[in-house]
Amino acid sequence: MDEGGFWDVVAEAYAALECGWYDEDTPRDAVAVAWSSLLAERSADDVLDFAVHYERAMERARRPVTLAAAALLSGGAADDWYGRFAYEDRFAAFRSALVALGRTSFEAVIAEPDVLASLPDADAVERGDWDFFANLDAVPRDAYAAAGGDPGAFANAVAGQLGARPVRGVPPLRGEWHIDESTLATRFPKLAARFPDGVH
Repeated sequence: MDEGGFWDVVAEAYAALECGWYDEDTPRDAVAVAWSSLLAERSADDVLDFAVHYERAMERARRPVTLAAAALLSGGAADDWYGRFAYEDRFAAFRSALVALGRTSFEAVIAEPDVLASLPDADAVERGDWDFFANLDAVPRDAYAAAGGDPGAFANAVAGQLGARPVRGVPPLRGEWHIDESTLATRFPKLAARFPDGVH
């Protein structure tokens, strides 16, 4: 599976949900279920390729400016952010959600996070529906095992293709990762206007 094939799976999952992320009857891990359903039709090698492309997208989204946008959406003050992002690795969950939006939206947000406020998908953010993006990290590994791959070898196989293990966990919030809360509203005026109190 090449990168285009990866984004095709993501797009097909989005289309299959028919924007059902915003439906109150949709399970909390609706996107993960859609990904799993589509990957169930793939070989173990394809699933491994999917995982590698997913991690490359996740790494592209792991930028100080993306973290700053996530902090604005989180609301509160700087003293609150480390704990919030450390809990269940919410920064990874935020990046997973960006991937799940599809290639066009992902590329737009990576180029300028403030455009997230203008995307139709921001409706889910506005309602606080982060849970619809839950459990995406586990999908490739579980799909790999279901396709006959060795789950114990999965992490090393992904790392071998990436050249390193995927990075998880909250950044240190210092140095290049320092967030000046006083500048967030001017850095992200659209997000600040749409989510003045954040999305908790």
